[in-house]
Amino acid sequence: MYNIEDFDVKSELIRKHWKFVNEVYGSLVEALKENELETEKSPLRVTLFDEIYDLMLFHWEKIYPEFVLHPKKDEILNMFHKAQTSDLHLNKPSKKTTKIYSVHYYVLQYFSLIIEPYHEYDFDKFGDLCLEETGDLNRLLHQIFDTIWYELKLTEKTGEDLFYDDSEFYDTEVALLTDFVSKCWNETKEKTKIDCVAVLSESTAADGICLLDEDKKLEDFDEISDF
Repeated sequence: MYNIEDFDVKSELIRKHWKFVNEVYGSLVEALKENELETEKSPLRVTLFDEIYDLMLFHWEKIYPEFVLHPKKDEILNMFHKAQTSDLHLNKPSKKTTKIYSVHYYVLQYFSLIIEPYHEYDFDKFGDLCLEETGDLNRLLHQIFDTIWYELKLTEKTGEDLFYDDSEFYDTEVALLTDFVSKCWNETKEKTKIDCVAVLSESTAADGICLLDEDKKLEDFDEISDF
């Protein structure tokens, strides 16, 4: 862990969240110093932007679960428990007994997670199950990383903005979210012993779909008919 007193940290936002970002901040400062020393020796080195970008993406993957996901765990478990133990009634008769749920996420601009029945159930008896708005940690983490980037004047030094193309950061978020939500879903099933499955998908259908029970990608929603 890096000591904040060893750096000239001006941003109050960075200071407030130093516990989470000290490693990325400290490692960036060290990388910049090393780059200055090595540039003349090896002109064929990886460009500074690529080096710094990879470093920030590495730390993003480490910080995201603890900063964004774990604070929501109890709420997600509670939401899944309510869903799995709800008394659902199909509007049309069916021989199938397995309850099937759709879980929708959205992380592009803010963090959202909603669960609802997949089949034609009586929605009035199900209710509205979604995460309550308790501050958007997803957006806050973006803001913190952006602040680090500008405080260390990395735009001037690399000629690029950190999130000029945030597809890799987004893909990392989705992968971490999928794994986390799958574990929460199955942890809840272990307690409820309910015969049910859930499919995770992006709210705007921008990404693929995943069977949470097996943390497995599905080709399309037709595969759900097997349950």
